[in-house]
Amino acid sequence: MTRPAETPFPIDRPFRFAEAIRLGITADELRGPRFRTVFHNVHIPAHLQDTLELRCQAAALILPSDAVFCGLTAARLYGLPVPGTDLRIHVAVPAKTPTPPRHRGMKVHEYTIAPEQIGRIDTFLVVRPERLFLELSAALPRIDLIVAGDQMLRRELTDSDSLRGFLSQCYRRRGVQRARAAVPHLEKNADSPPETRLRMLLVDAGLPRPVANQDVHNGWGVWLAKPDLSYPAQKIAIQYEGGHHREDPRQYSYDIERDGRLIDLGWIVIRVDKEMLYKHPEQVINRVRRSLSRGVSGHHAA
Repeated sequence: MTRPAETPFPIDRPFRFAEAIRLGITADELRGPRFRTVFHNVHIPAHLQDTLELRCQAAALILPSDAVFCGLTAARLYGLPVPGTDLRIHVAVPAKTPTPPRHRGMKVHEYTIAPEQIGRIDTFLVVRPERLFLELSAALPRIDLIVAGDQMLRRELTDSDSLRGFLSQCYRRRGVQRARAAVPHLEKNADSPPETRLRMLLVDAGLPRPVANQDVHNGWGVWLAKPDLSYPAQKIAIQYEGGHHREDPRQYSYDIERDGRLIDLGWIVIRVDKEMLYKHPEQVINRVRRSLSRGVSGHHAA
């Protein structure tokens, strides 16, 4: 006999078909509006929000106990900003696995992963950041890789020396050369992905690498500002203005006052928004190049 539709399901987590049957849930109910299917024979109550963590919990029910979340999935579990085009669950299983699982919505990789390359986030086994950086180098465009790497360093998941040490031991691995080439560009003081993209826009245009988020003081040691990017010797500050800088009146007023303090001290302040960065990058490059030329000339004249 089917239970009344209003009877609450006693589990707020993913569950397998066999567990549902033991609890008295019928196959017809599982196909109804009260439940959703995540993977074959793995279901969740329909009211639960679809999250990465929930899908990883569902995947863990049908994966070997030694499976390790990797690639884009591991990056998202770490909270790293990566493109959202591939939302499959990426998981690595030992190469010796007799019959690797195959499920829609899941990408299974067969790897030999050393124990020291495996970490844990909550209940999930994940590849450690150093190995993850290598995996991302084979999956992401160069700038997206540097964005992710910046955030790894900023959040102290790893450091440049650890990345270099790990990559120096990797041979003939897909993406290893790209990963090694990206490490020198990483910046632990980058606050946001747009700041990383702005920095790399300038570097790739052949301009000197700007300093990230360095405090500026006046001659009496009084703090004035911390530009997103700067060329301190030439007194050039480059500020990336996200949407909240315009939409929040208090933030907008603060930005004006901050820039005014720098200008009073003889600094050039260049403000860049999303439109400029993504649609008119050449204007940003030219503006910074002209400012550097003036700064160098002024410095020599002094």
